[in-house]
Amino acid sequence: MRAAEKELAAKGFSGARVEEIARRAKVKKQLLYHYFASKEALLDEILHRQIEQKALRVYKAPGEATDLLEYHFASRLGDLDWIRFLTWEAASSGNRRVHSERERREAFVQQAEELRRSYPESFASADLDPTMVLLAIYSLTTYPLAFPQITRMIAGQSATSEAFRDAWQRFLRVLGERLMDAGGSEA
Repeated sequence: MRAAEKELAAKGFSGARVEEIARRAKVKKQLLYHYFASKEALLDEILHRQIEQKALRVYKAPGEATDLLEYHFASRLGDLDWIRFLTWEAASSGNRRVHSERERREAFVQQAEELRRSYPESFASADLDPTMVLLAIYSLTTYPLAFPQITRMIAGQSATSEAFRDAWQRFLRVLGERLMDAGGSEA
């Protein structure tokens, strides 16, 4: 599976070749076809695993809402191949539906509901929609890694450098604290 993830990250779904996945995995192409009937079936398995991993992360999220941004950014650092795949997917699909979109959408809805359940004090006010909070979390924690050239041009550092990671995590912590303070003061 790791070889397939690497190939999809490097070339996107359209550019990925089963032959190259087999080469990366150091197995014969026929063996891959024995387990997966097609490249689409292999993608289905990868997507299923990603959905499960992301769900586990939500359930393992920190107890304090102020720690969410920092926590999710740290987890995204281990997902660089997945983030690259998503950028390929976005570039090739535009605004069209993507593979397994219904299942992926359901997983996001569950993540938003888990946010509401885990941090009820943060969502006591009806004007703070957990769906939009989830989108903000993904945006703030994924964008610097998905677009490293923009991060480098704005911050003057590589998105994966220790200096940037430390500075961004500090920023996310302060932002999370301020957002939660602002939300609490209105209640």
